Amino acid sequence: MACSWVTAVCALLTALWTVPQTLFTGSVTVSPHPLFHILFLFPGQIGVPVCLLATFHAVVLMVRRELALLHEKVLAGGQVLTVLLLAVCAYVLVNPSSTGGEFRTMALAFQAGQLVVAVGLVLRVARRHRVLGTDQPGTGAGPGPD
Repeated sequence: MACSWVTAVCALLTALWTVPQTLFTGSVTVSPHPLFHILFLFPGQIGVPVCLLATFHAVVLMVRRELALLHEKVLAGGQVLTVLLLAVCAYVLVNPSSTGGEFRTMALAFQAGQLVVAVGLVLRVARRHRVLGTDQPGTGAGPGPD
């Protein structure tokens, strides 16, 4: 679960760098600007390895059939989707006919997969809010002091 928060935040940060550039210039560029490191480079270097770890864990849980709740399935599926999209991008990059332009799609692939993870996180928070709100009878305010 913690891995999903990390990867979703990293994808959000990379989106803050890539989406405006893609919309306004049609491409994503490397920049000496200090925000490039904060919004693109570091989140990518942190998010992708954590995503690989989360995907490995998700596959183990899928094989064991331990994903019972909807948000768990969505989180696991989003992590797996992210790695699959990144693998497709990497495969295309090593193709002899690649132009290098495919490298730009890796950030978008990471963000697309993590969008599914973000949906899973929202589902989890909403479920937790509903469960905590129904724990205390009468008030709906959540659990009280023990």
